[in-house]
Amino acid sequence: MADEIDLANDLIDSEVSRALRKIRQNTQNAQGAKFCVECGETMPEARQKLGFKLCVPCAEEAERRQSLFAGD
Repeated sequence: MADEIDLANDLIDSEVSRALRKIRQNTQNAQGAKFCVECGETMPEARQKLGFKLCVPCAEEAERRQSLFAGD
């Protein structure tokens, strides 16, 4: 069973990740999507020009999650 320190560290990690994602999204809204809003990796120029916000691996994962929960 996780102790209080582990739970606190998990919460901190989650909040930092959420804050970084929000900063990336706000930056991209002003400059165009140069980085994936999910993982922060640089997006290929072709995807940037098409206006995608997710890199290919993150987009595939999002589609997989969506298909898993589509039947609910």
